[in-house]
Amino acid sequence: MKEIRPVVITVGNRFVRSDGSQVVLKDSSEVHEVKEFSTTPATVRRVFGVTLNQGNYESTRVDVGVEVPCYLEDVELADEWARAFCEKRLKEEALALKSDRKKNPI
Repeated sequence: MKEIRPVVITVGNRFVRSDGSQVVLKDSSEVHEVKEFSTTPATVRRVFGVTLNQGNYESTRVDVGVEVPCYLEDVELADEWARAFCEKRLKEEALALKSDRKKNPI
């Protein structure tokens, strides 16, 4: 029996004000690709995050995660790919967030 599993990417950005209240700037989940397996696959999960100081006791939190289904013998390769993917995407999200904050302060 074949199993179909997606590679799922999640991204979350939230702004924390000095009074402790939070504003969700982005909360998304997307399917990167769909893979077909001849057996039940393993799943590699990676989540990277960073908190960016915005000054005046305010901060922005950015989290990027990915779930990669794979065969057990490919776990190390899938984990390597997931790590590189999360690092790259986290940098992109953080840079975009910094750019957006300069244009549109919350």
